[in-house]
Amino acid sequence: MMRHKSLPLFLSVISLALFGCSGSSDTTPNGSGGSATGGSANSGAGTNQAGTGTSGGSGNSCSANFSATVANNYKFTSTITLTPIAVKPDSELTFDWSAVTKDFLDHAMDPAKDVDFANLLLWSLSEEELQTRLNADDLPTKYLVVPAKLPTSQKATSAGLFDFQAASGQPLSKEEILPYMSATTYPPATNTYTFIVSTGDVTAGGRSRMIQSMKLDPASTNTKLTLTNDSTKLEYEADLHSLTPTVVPAGTADLKISWEDILKNAMGNTFQPTQITEVRVAHYTQTAAELEQKFLDLELIAENTWRNTDLAGTDASLSTLKDDAGQAFPGVSASGTWMLGLVCGACRNPAPWYLTVLKPCQ
Repeated sequence: MMRHKSLPLFLSVISLALFGCSGSSDTTPNGSGGSATGGSANSGAGTNQAGTGTSGGSGNSCSANFSATVANNYKFTSTITLTPIAVKPDSELTFDWSAVTKDFLDHAMDPAKDVDFANLLLWSLSEEELQTRLNADDLPTKYLVVPAKLPTSQKATSAGLFDFQAASGQPLSKEEILPYMSATTYPPATNTYTFIVSTGDVTAGGRSRMIQSMKLDPASTNTKLTLTNDSTKLEYEADLHSLTPTVVPAGTADLKISWEDILKNAMGNTFQPTQITEVRVAHYTQTAAELEQKFLDLELIAENTWRNTDLAGTDASLSTLKDDAGQAFPGVSASGTWMLGLVCGACRNPAPWYLTVLKPCQ
């Protein structure tokens, strides 16, 4: 099992935590944080051990039709740590992200060229509550008091409070912004701010790169918020080697996976089948054990990746997956490692809910 301590936060799509699931204010999916419980090895042929009843072949029966099961799934746990910076209330603040040279994936980034938007959000949650809800993947938008953003034109590395716009892009006056900086109206004991720099617009599927939380403090004279590579941290564990591989016919593109009956995702939380927005298969030259050590780089080091985001229902044929060049998934071979993932695109943590190794029949 691979473990990283105090790494930059592995949330590349935290925008979906901040703005909810498909516009819902109270029913965001629950399943990106918490602890993974995993499952026992799947020794049956045809029984879906993650749910009730059967749905196609099991992950070990070498069938072109197979079901997602807990035994075939990887395990993932994470703990987010936020460290707020105290700032002076009722003041124009300055936000500086020029020192951010690594993003949440611990990859190098240019604080100017790689940032399209700066984002400021006020939550009606204490510091502890915000962190707890992030870790439990339970952060509905009813707790979001107000979001604001600022386009950077890929040039700016700092901004003033009064430069921000409404989430819709409409200008905001000083008189409209400053009331949200009141420690009387928004007591620091029950309200927390998050400042985020992102590639793309986080309200439209963009990717957050770094986050810094802040608290109003009447005793503080600080009016500057500085982001660093350690503004948000993560402890996580990813286990890819303990899963039971899913055995499928070699060289067959028309494989079909069903996730209707699986009850728990890799994080040990309820698997909500209708929340899966992407099916992907990636091919690697590395072994599963080696990939475990490079978990944050899985999307970067794949030899190729095939995806389908046009899903309907709770199953999909892998023949519908295409790579970036528009080429169809060819089926698996004995070369390297083939991994299939089911992704909840509207969840706070982009770690797949389901990730299994596809192994060709002997």
